[in-house]
Amino acid sequence: MFYQLGRLNELSVNGRQTRAKLHNLTWQIGLLGLILLSGLLLFKTGPGFSVVAWMLYFVGVLAIFYEPRYGLYLLVFLTLVGDSGVMPWFPFVKNFSSRESLLYLHDSIIISPLDTYLIFTLISWLGRGMVQRKYSFFAGSLFWPAIAFLTFVVIGLLYGLGTGGSVNIALWESRPLFYLILMLILTSNLLEKREHYSWLIWSAMLSIAIEAIHGLYIFITEANFDFSKFDQSFDHTASIHFNTFIVFVVAAWVFRASISKRITLTALLPFVGLTYMAMQRRAAFLTLAIALILVSIFLLKESRIAFSLIVPPLAAFALVYIIVFWNSSGALGLPARAIKSVVAEDQADASDQSSNLYRVLENANISFTIHTSPIFGVGFGQKFYVVYPMPDISFFEWWEYFPHNSIMWIWLKMGFGGFGAMIFLVGYAIMTGVRAAWRMPGRDLSAIALTATLYVLMHFTFAYADISWDAQSMLYVGTMMGIIGSIEHVTSKPVPLPPKRWHWQKEPEPAPDLRPIPSKN
Repeated sequence: MFYQLGRLNELSVNGRQTRAKLHNLTWQIGLLGLILLSGLLLFKTGPGFSVVAWMLYFVGVLAIFYEPRYGLYLLVFLTLVGDSGVMPWFPFVKNFSSRESLLYLHDSIIISPLDTYLIFTLISWLGRGMVQRKYSFFAGSLFWPAIAFLTFVVIGLLYGLGTGGSVNIALWESRPLFYLILMLILTSNLLEKREHYSWLIWSAMLSIAIEAIHGLYIFITEANFDFSKFDQSFDHTASIHFNTFIVFVVAAWVFRASISKRITLTALLPFVGLTYMAMQRRAAFLTLAIALILVSIFLLKESRIAFSLIVPPLAAFALVYIIVFWNSSGALGLPARAIKSVVAEDQADASDQSSNLYRVLENANISFTIHTSPIFGVGFGQKFYVVYPMPDISFFEWWEYFPHNSIMWIWLKMGFGGFGAMIFLVGYAIMTGVRAAWRMPGRDLSAIALTATLYVLMHFTFAYADISWDAQSMLYVGTMMGIIGSIEHVTSKPVPLPPKRWHWQKEPEPAPDLRPIPSKN
């Protein structure tokens, strides 16, 4: 659904000159401000990494105001490239009050660089419409389901605070959910051409690869190849982000995406795979398996011959692998143990059984708490009741606020209405994404649409077993939902034929259109 809110009026020559002068003056003031701020930081703190971080931060701000779409690329890249576990100094998702952050300002500043970039991107987008006197808004099919979900987020926040919940914790819990909605809106409106989706996916994939390379370095140099020291280093949801890298590489080959993506990302795949294995996230292994099975359906659609040559041998290999490594305790047996811990819990090792038992007790406590207030939940900032004693995990400061079952956490915090709104939003996003992936004309767009859809599916499958409502994941989910909701709209636009560079070249061919929706007949 596209809303045209205003039209660009014809400007006189003088008016255009005035606007150009204003544009240049604005950039001159911005650059001067950047130089002055950099000089002030150097004067106060002296040379160091913090000054470099601040200079890069302000360069990013200038890039956002130059082109708001760049804000999307920066948000995705800078959010996914850092991990609080292995990169505690990385400042982007941490508040300016975090002392370990390179962008630390003051203990009382509870916003983060991520918050400011989101705000700047929104202001740049709206401000550009004001300057150009052209206001347009693309809602897309997911906008109103997202607004319904956001309504219950606000209700849960107000209810939790109104019943005595902690203000600090309530804001910390709910803030990532606002990221989801804002990123969905920004992505839906700032990506206007087919190549914009390609740049966005590059931002995501390269950031994940850099994080993986850094994680592998930590695994080798600090953990000394010890999985027990490394598996708790990364944030819980980092493994799902890694899943999207693996899925996109496979999808890129299935749909014959650009050769630069296939070669570059395949070359980076070993680094991502090794770090991914070292994380030892059982839920991530299972969700990846589900995603790859679904990718094989699209391979069957694209090429029955390739499907016949690839999928049956891989399925046989997977079955043999599970049988051989069913009782293995080594690193190679991690995926097999993940499946074993789910389908045969009584045969899992002591560590997995202990983890499963904790989740059973935690789910019982969540269920009890929900039954005390099924309509409104307890609200943000409120703890869940512990009526069944659980093993001590007090090293996780907010264990009474963030249970592992992140699906039921929505009902716990936002009540039945919020839970229903979430289920509808996620289900509708997956349905829309499957349709979009099916209709894409192939190559990059098909791979991007399918990866976005499968990430939403993987994330909310993973959320059933592990904590997943953090800032990084919600921003990523919002981005992927924005892709899902807008990619058909953008792909349906006519693409101008590129000019011939040399007279002996073939006549340029029009860009392929959307494929029709399969009929029931």
